[in-house]
Amino acid sequence: MSNRRAVDDAIISDYRTVVRALDRVILPLLVERDVTMAQFKALMAVSAAGEAGIPVTALGGELSIGQPSASLIVDQLAKRGYAVRRPDEVDRRRVLVCATPAGRELVAELRHGRRSTFEAWLAGVDDADAEKLALGIHVLARAVEAADGRA
Repeated sequence: MSNRRAVDDAIISDYRTVVRALDRVILPLLVERDVTMAQFKALMAVSAAGEAGIPVTALGGELSIGQPSASLIVDQLAKRGYAVRRPDEVDRRRVLVCATPAGRELVAELRHGRRSTFEAWLAGVDDADAEKLALGIHVLARAVEAADGRA
C-alpha cells in the first residue's frame, strides 16, 4: 500500500509540473489582455455555460468564492468586454452572466495555445511512451467521469 501512495504522489507531482507549464503558456496573453488568472477561470466557467449563461451565485460556487467576489470578477470582465450581465427570462430576480464574442475568442485563443504546446510536447515522446501515456490518460479520464457521476 505504501508503494501506491508513492506512485500517487509522483503522479500528482508530475501533473502539477504539466499544469504549471501550461499556465506559463497563457500568462503572457493574460497580461497582454489585462486579465487575471481568477478572471480567466471565471471566463472559462461563463463560456462553458454557453448562451444560457450562468447566475453569479452559481459562478461563485464553481470558483469556490462568495457571490460578492464573483460579482466583482464579472464587473471586471464586463469592463474589458469579455462578459455581459442580462436578466434571467425565467426568474427576473436573477442575473445571468454570458461571455461576449470577445470573451469566447479569448478562451479559444488560450485553449489553442495550450493545445499547441501540448502537441509540441507529445511530438517529443516516442511511440511506445505515447501509447502508455494514452492509456494512462484514458484511465484517468474514466476515473474523473466516474467521480463526477457521468460514467
